[in-house]
Amino acid sequence: MENVRSLILRVTEGCNLACRYCYASSDGCGSAMPTETALRAVELCCPEDGALRIQFTGGEPLLVLDTIEAVFAFGRKTGRRLRLSVQTNGTLLTRDACARLKAMNCAVGVSLDGVGEANALRVFPDGSPSFEKTAAGIQHWGDVGGKCNLTVVVTSHNALHLGTLPDLALWLGNVGAVGLDLFRPLGRGTGQDLSPAPDALETGLRALIRKTLSLQKAGVPFRLRELERFQHRCLDGCGDLYCYAQTDASLAVDPQGDCWPCSSLAHAEGMCLGNLRDGLPTIPRSSQSLTPPERCRACPAYPACGGGCPAARVGYGGEPSPAVCRMQQIIAQEMKGADRK
Repeated sequence: MENVRSLILRVTEGCNLACRYCYASSDGCGSAMPTETALRAVELCCPEDGALRIQFTGGEPLLVLDTIEAVFAFGRKTGRRLRLSVQTNGTLLTRDACARLKAMNCAVGVSLDGVGEANALRVFPDGSPSFEKTAAGIQHWGDVGGKCNLTVVVTSHNALHLGTLPDLALWLGNVGAVGLDLFRPLGRGTGQDLSPAPDALETGLRALIRKTLSLQKAGVPFRLRELERFQHRCLDGCGDLYCYAQTDASLAVDPQGDCWPCSSLAHAEGMCLGNLRDGLPTIPRSSQSLTPPERCRACPAYPACGGGCPAARVGYGGEPSPAVCRMQQIIAQEMKGADRK
């Protein structure tokens, strides 16, 4: 793994929210990554004259904004060209935090599942809703000229309301794209029945796709990541490759220095690639069972799907969830229908 291009630093396991489907601690006191570990990861993954994409995640990475700034300063000091991004719940995007992120030219992604009941699983530890704080944070980011993308976890609580996401993005004013992340029974979500019902998923997803295509036809700059992924795969033919987690060009590191294919697979049985104290992992990624099963390759939707998210398959015992398969089928149907018009 000497050609890492994308490094994910899970800089804290603590979080100020208690989302019902997440793997992070909900008391804000989960272990934080020592600055030395973060800098060691960057040093190992990127030569002094090299370039590297780094995403900060957690937990809630803005709890340790000083660590993010230390990585930025290290890159500047050593001549490394670092492209930084942070995946946050948005509640800590204060005016001060936004100014500091802007000074680092750091991209921002925000996790938000919708409005009202659609966002009911994203709560503070006392059970109070988080939407208003997240919306205020996104608007603070807009005040410094920042744009962000939304990541939406699709569950039984919001599947029927997916068609409202473009309205939410336009209301916020500085959201460029929305990406869907189907519920995975990992971490706190293990054993919970939060997968969307097939009828609700179909209704909500079709409404979202049609509204997205209608807005794009009218020249409104709103994007849905799943449509972009579908078009990219159909044009380029990506085979088994769904994401960087399946390649040796990507690495996720947790606060203890343990290495994983992606942050979602941290602490999943059999997924650890090694620890930074031993240098970069040398285990071939193919040995981690992240390639899709044979029955996926026989599916007509496979060229545009690639078997779906590997972490989701791990959560379902190595098989794709029915919701993942149905989502890809709906996207294919809607895109083919749009092409005929």
